[in-house]
Amino acid sequence: MALADSWYLVGPLIAFAVVGVMAAVLRWALARDQLQATPPLADDFGLLRVAALVDRLEMAQAVRSTLRQAGIRSTFSTGLDGLIKILVFPDDAGRARRVLERDSSTGT
Repeated sequence: MALADSWYLVGPLIAFAVVGVMAAVLRWALARDQLQATPPLADDFGLLRVAALVDRLEMAQAVRSTLRQAGIRSTFSTGLDGLIKILVFPDDAGRARRVLERDSSTGT
């Protein structure tokens, strides 16, 4: 009779063992994915290209204003080196550089 009374513990023990094995497998699988993931490069801006580098925020805003007046959309990002990169779409990169070169040669 004592053996029959102890069988009620087997069901929950099996359930806990199955959950434990599943947790161990998931932990192993997720840890493996984290090891394989590579962090993005610091200078990876997706589709955007660097049109100018400046060292002050006021200068970055002035460059963006110049590009906006030329009809070129832009944004900026601060790199690990502290320089501010003015970013534009690839189709506008050449034109943005020409606009900025022309603007710097006129002295404004």
